[in-house]
This record gives sequence, structure tokens and C-alpha cells, in this order.
Amino acid sequence: MSKGYRRSLFLLSTAMLLLFAFSASAQIECTECDPYSNLCSDPCLKCTFYTQDGCGGYTETTCGATGSGGTHGRCLTCEPSWSETSRVTQGTYDGNSWSSCDHHSLQWVTLTDSNHCNVNSDYWTQSYCDNVIDGHKYGWFPDCCDGYGPGGTPDPLYTCNDYHSCTG
Repeated sequence: MSKGYRRSLFLLSTAMLLLFAFSASAQIECTECDPYSNLCSDPCLKCTFYTQDGCGGYTETTCGATGSGGTHGRCLTCEPSWSETSRVTQGTYDGNSWSSCDHHSLQWVTLTDSNHCNVNSDYWTQSYCDNVIDGHKYGWFPDCCDGYGPGGTPDPLYTCNDYHSCTG
């Protein structure tokens, strides 16, 4: 391969990579804009017409553009400052084996953005279910739901309602 041919091949390859990088700047569809993490200025692709196989063409817009097919203005204008404002235990259960057990508490956690960054106040809070292991026992087929802590002393932590999920 000649030196000139290799140089031309290198330049062509570099140009193709740059072209691909610029064309890939808006990689999410506007319907995928997340009101908890996408800025209003984040680029997204809006479907302009549909075919039987799905979207037939796209135009680039932003997550904050009204009618963009995504968040319709439910996006961030600043960096959120999330803090936990509520934690409520909704379920407790025993995860055990022949030599140990874990006591699980399912807690519904609410976070609040003190900066109020989302343009829609419905998104100033968010919630999730947190599965916390809050107790442990060792022994021969121990029971983490029998109301007794390690060492056999009464302990209200070691009771269970057998709910394995949060209800919200």
C-alpha cells in the first residue's frame, strides 16, 4: 500500500468518524426525556411522521420544547438538590437460610428538590421503594420474624407482616 493511499484512507476514516459524532448528538427520542434528569435544553429527536414500521422521519428539538413529543415542558432548568423528606416502612419479611437470617424492611422513600428545578411542580418530589436489611441473626434455622432479637430478648424489630413490596 502506498504512503499516499494510506494517508487518504486515514483522512477519510477520520472524516467519517467526525461526521458520525456530529450526527449522533441527539440520540434520544423526545418521548424518552426524563423530567428528573433531562435539562430543558437537552437535544432530542421528534418523530415527524409515522409509517407502518414506526417513525419515518425525525427532526431535532429539545426536551423542553412544548409539544416536542416528550416532556412537554416537564424538564430541569437547574441542578436539583434532592433530600430525603419521608421514609415509611410498609413491609417486613424474613430472608433466611439454615444458619442465618436477615430481617428486611421495605420503606417508601420520598425525595424533595429544594431548588425546584423542574418547570412543572409535580416533579419537585419523587419516591421509590427501598429494601433495607435492618437486622440479622445466626443459629440453627433462625427466625427473623419471631419477635426476639439475637440473644433471645424481645425485640419489636424482629416481627414481620410478610409484605414483599411497597404500595406507594
